[in-house]
Amino acid sequence: MNNNKYATNRLLVSILLALATCNGGATAFSTPLRHKRSDYTSRGQTQPSSATPWQVPRGGDLATSSTSLKSSLIGAIDVFYKTMPLTSAFVTCGIKASAADLVAQKRAVMKDTAEALTAADEEILGEITTPLEKRRNFAFFLYGGLYQGMAQEIIFNEIFPKVFGQGTDLVTVFSKVSFDMLVVSPFVCLPVAYLVKSVIFQYTVSEALTRYKDDVMKNGLLLKYWSLWGPVQCMTFGVVPVHLRIAFIAVISFFWLIIFSSVTAKGQKERELECSLEDGVSCRIDG
Repeated sequence: MNNNKYATNRLLVSILLALATCNGGATAFSTPLRHKRSDYTSRGQTQPSSATPWQVPRGGDLATSSTSLKSSLIGAIDVFYKTMPLTSAFVTCGIKASAADLVAQKRAVMKDTAEALTAADEEILGEITTPLEKRRNFAFFLYGGLYQGMAQEIIFNEIFPKVFGQGTDLVTVFSKVSFDMLVVSPFVCLPVAYLVKSVIFQYTVSEALTRYKDDVMKNGLLLKYWSLWGPVQCMTFGVVPVHLRIAFIAVISFFWLIIFSSVTAKGQKERELECSLEDGVSCRIDG
């Protein structure tokens, strides 16, 4: 019995000593930490977080973490456009042009279906799907990436500043916009789209330029271009930062390419109709 009581007392003493030792150790370790905190405070520096890596941020910490993540993502995108201008221009404008043509093709199919079928026909036949014109879409992808992306990066951000200057004053902006509208657009920008398409669909350069002329004269292509891009380019050269100009143009040209795709498709239908009226056989050779 006495032995049991003695063993119990020894156990209690051992526990008390262990607790005292742990408390002393904690105090010994915590004292320098307090000095370290005050040292950071005295220097006006931010105190390192004592949170362990596996702790989940809560409340304000979560909001701060989310804001930091967004800032990092925006910063990475900004660096990408600054350090890789040609690559970023090709990727952005190529994907944008392809997506715009997909929208235009979808709209054209819906319009043609609505004109060709009555409500009774639709109920009998169900939804009519038209296969994607892949070569046409690929042509727009190349045109968007190579010209609207890479070529315009060189023209607007390298050649224009050397010719007209880098200022954003009224005279400089007006000079750039006027040259773009009256020289670059009618003689480079728009014809290139028809030339790229001629390579994809394998018809002659002469045929490509004839199609361009027809769309300008009969379908108001150039007037549509000027009415949109005149005001937009004033913003491009007057407001938008240099390294973000092509990205800004890509956003606007998404809507322009829907219009452009519709105009070229309309011209193609007119040529098919003229050809079929002449010999009774459709001469459709592209998308």
